[in-house]
Amino acid sequence: MMRVTRSRRLTTEEAAEYRAVREQIEQEKPEITARIRRQLAERRREEAGRAGIPSLGQRLRSAREARGLSQVTLAAEARISQGYLSQLEQDEREPTLSIAARLAMALAMSLDDLAAGVGLSAPDSPAGRRARARLPTAPA
Repeated sequence: MMRVTRSRRLTTEEAAEYRAVREQIEQEKPEITARIRRQLAERRREEAGRAGIPSLGQRLRSAREARGLSQVTLAAEARISQGYLSQLEQDEREPTLSIAARLAMALAMSLDDLAAGVGLSAPDSPAGRRARARLPTAPA
């Protein structure tokens, strides 16, 4: 994006109007962001429904619940915030590949299984055991 520069200084009135517009934008930004996230979440769920598969958020929640983990516990194991995990489960956000991999490891399943929705109720599957073995151990 190209930065717009001015060839002259703003008048006092122009500067006041500019500040007022910036303040209004800052006040409305959280509401606009929330509305966009809700719309994206709905679109993701609709696309998954048309394909006949659960959305990534639904797969994350199913895997977490199948293992009896709370959001707080899973978030801590995956080194993400509980709020971010909640947004992922509600399909308001999409994880980066590294975060998805950490979630898969914390859920003791392969990233492929999480992405495809395979093995959601089998925490002791071979792929899950391999993923769990790759988890870093906490320092004593």
